[in-house]
Amino acid sequence: MSGKAKDNQVKIDQSQVELDSKIDELTQTNKRLKRKIFDLYTIFEISRHLNTVLKTDDLLDAIILTIIGQMGINGAAIFSRMIGDESNFILARHRGITLETEGDIVLRGDGRLIKYISSEQSRTYDFAELSRDLSGCDDIRILEMCECELVIPMSLKNEICGLLLVTSKISQTPFFEDDRDFLLILANQLAASVENANLFEREKTAFEELRKTQEQLIQSEKLAALGQLSARVAHEVNNPLGIIKNYLELMSIETGENDHPSEYVGIVSEEVDRIARIVRQLLDFYRPDSGEEVETNISAVLEETLLLVSMHLEKKGLTVEQDFQVEPAMIMASPEQMKQVFLNLIMNATDFTPAGGTITVTLESDGDDLLIQFRDTGPGIPEEDLPRVFEPFFTTRKGASGTGLGLAVCKGIVQKYNGTISALNHSEGGAVFVIRIPRIKRENNDE
Repeated sequence: MSGKAKDNQVKIDQSQVELDSKIDELTQTNKRLKRKIFDLYTIFEISRHLNTVLKTDDLLDAIILTIIGQMGINGAAIFSRMIGDESNFILARHRGITLETEGDIVLRGDGRLIKYISSEQSRTYDFAELSRDLSGCDDIRILEMCECELVIPMSLKNEICGLLLVTSKISQTPFFEDDRDFLLILANQLAASVENANLFEREKTAFEELRKTQEQLIQSEKLAALGQLSARVAHEVNNPLGIIKNYLELMSIETGENDHPSEYVGIVSEEVDRIARIVRQLLDFYRPDSGEEVETNISAVLEETLLLVSMHLEKKGLTVEQDFQVEPAMIMASPEQMKQVFLNLIMNATDFTPAGGTITVTLESDGDDLLIQFRDTGPGIPEEDLPRVFEPFFTTRKGASGTGLGLAVCKGIVQKYNGTISALNHSEGGAVFVIRIPRIKRENNDE
């Protein structure tokens, strides 16, 4: 072969090599573009799904599972802003990671790690790099405990709002550039999704608080109007009632014991007394006796109240069971007012419990509070009436025996001492009234 032919062949070979190189480069570029398209489509589908999840806990669980499945990794963890202290980050969710400690794991917002990552938020960070540049930092020990290989900032509006931590791949292959790009885009999308979920929950909580406040305001306005009316009516009714009562006593004396009209006088006198009790309850509801707040042993008040009604319960054929697990059970309250509450609840249970039934009174500790429960074995309270039992003038008693003020007065007294009272039906039958009230904590208090 001549020299010219050889030169031509060399050129042809070089052109073929360059062509093969170009084809290989285009093939690789095509693969990367396909991977990018696939990753973007995957992120779109993930984002579309995650944006429909508005409960933060469910969202974080979905994020973790998605990342583990998509990347083929051993585990992942998410640090997000702490509720009530948004300057710090708490380990909110993790999976596939064995932690050596219990309790909250927190990264300080002003710590070296967050400051380091905040300087460049549009990249992923290798644990080895962070460990080298932040040697001796407490946050590095936390990352090591989480077994992370990569740390990805969750950035929103150029501000770190969380960290995504991923462990090594199951295949033990390294994270390629496409993997890192995918995780970075996903982390930023997750930041928006988490922020949306947090905003939704905060808005939901604020709306619920607003609704409760509006209900309380409406109820307060109703009670204020009712109280003013009650005080006016009570004042106007008490005067003629006193006069009627006096003349009834004079009539009773003049007619004598054997005269028939004395029977009618006695009936009228009883009804006048009943009207007086209703008026007194109206006044108690609007302007309850202030009562001096003192350190009160609530178990002793319960004992006194039960002793007071023991004869009445015995006549009705009712059994009383008591279980007081706290002694002494001290609260700040008026003993007389608390006795009024207990007496009302016991008599209420007595009215609805058939002969042979049982009234159970329990007293126990629940953290900083005392729980007092009154349970009967009666028919219980109709479910539709449960939300209304503490409303003024609402009563489930048949006939004219109930005024519907007793439970309303009880609620007012209990709330005065920062307590709550609620009503429910026991699973085995009967009604249960539960009082929760703050106790006086002392070192020798039984827990």
